[in-house]
Amino acid sequence: MEQQASVKRLFLFGSILAAIGVVLGIVLGINGNIGGWLLCVLIALIWGTAALFLRMTKAERP
Repeated sequence: MEQQASVKRLFLFGSILAAIGVVLGIVLGINGNIGGWLLCVLIALIWGTAALFLRMTKAERP
């Protein structure tokens, strides 16, 4: 039970950092830097992979 709370806290922290990164990427992209859009895509892929992994491991537990 304690591990689940820790994972939830870490995922929340990661989600907040991902949101900040996406906002930064959008600002960079609007200012004409193509790297900003690439940053948004990279962050979305990493966050999505982590969310999918956590969902799959949660489903496997009894």
